Amino acid sequence: MNTDNLYPIAELRPFIPAIIELQNRIAGIEQYCEPLGFELAESYETEEQLFHDLFSQKAFAFQVCNERDECWDILLETFSQFAARSKEMTFATKGNRQERLQAISKWLIQLCDWEQTGFVNNSKH
Repeated sequence: MNTDNLYPIAELRPFIPAIIELQNRIAGIEQYCEPLGFELAESYETEEQLFHDLFSQKAFAFQVCNERDECWDILLETFSQFAARSKEMTFATKGNRQERLQAISKWLIQLCDWEQTGFVNNSKH
């Protein structure tokens, strides 16, 4: 998705920093497991639609572990960082616990620029 499509709709602008950070965190995963790449629709009309798609990324439903039994945590690092220190990775579907889903939801909301100051909040959590 091109984030330029979101600028004309005021209620969607706050999500742009979250989209950019999420794209950055997931980038490269599709080289190892194609269906897990970052996906959004070409356009949105409401923030509910956009948030739902951000929160529903396929990568959230998988546990990615390496040969040292380390598991990738999107809240802590990019997939590229994890892959760089991994020789072998396994991708297992998992049911997310309610606490994990809440943490991801909170993280996505924190990445948004609700003040629309132009500041991109991409601090690492």
